[in-house]
Formats: sequence, C-alpha cells, structure tokens
Amino acid sequence: MKTLNGDLDRWPDPASSNARRSVFAQDLVVEGDATSSGPIEVQGNVIGSLRAPEITVAGSGRVGGSIVAHDLVVLGAVSGTVLARNVQLAPSAVVQADVIHERIAIETGAELEGRLQRKA
Repeated sequence: MKTLNGDLDRWPDPASSNARRSVFAQDLVVEGDATSSGPIEVQGNVIGSLRAPEITVAGSGRVGGSIVAHDLVVLGAVSGTVLARNVQLAPSAVVQADVIHERIAIETGAELEGRLQRKA
C-alpha cells in the first residue's frame, strides 16, 4: 500500500508525550491530505488521506480515503484503506475498507466490510 510519504506498508511511530492534538471540528469539511506528528481527532468530514501516530474518528467523524496510523480508534465512518498497527472499532463504527493491522479489536455492533490482513 502506497502511503502519503511514499513508504510501503509502514505505520508511524507512536506520538511523543508532548505532541499536540489536532481536531477537525464537526462543521469542518477537508478535501485533501493531512499529516501530523501528533494525534488527530476527526469530528468532521475528511475526503483524502490522513497520516499520524494516533487517529480517532469520532462518532460524528467521516473519513473517505486512506488512513495510516500507529493507533486508530473508529467511532464514526471510514471508507477506503487503513494501515494501522493497533485498530479499535467501537460499537458505532461503520468501516468499508481493507485493513492492514498488527492488532485489531472489533466491538459488538461495529460494522466492517472489507478485507483484514494481519501484518506481523
């Protein structure tokens, strides 16, 4: 899988303890790619690619594109591709994506349509 920085099949390092969180507010629509060295929380709508150590897609959040993260938590909707070391799908998650992961937790009620591939 080709990522934003041209890396193949590689997730970012964990966020440092002093990294600042970026929030894409609920009324925000972003068309394009975003990369951060700190955590990202998506409450709005992103059409494009995200790359960060930690990404949380809130219940109101939507991502249409690719996600590359060390840790990914989905409460909202994701469609596209996911490359994340640790993936957690909450009961409210709706994911239509191929997911490459090392560890994944799918809670009861989460919807997942796509291929899962474990990367050791």
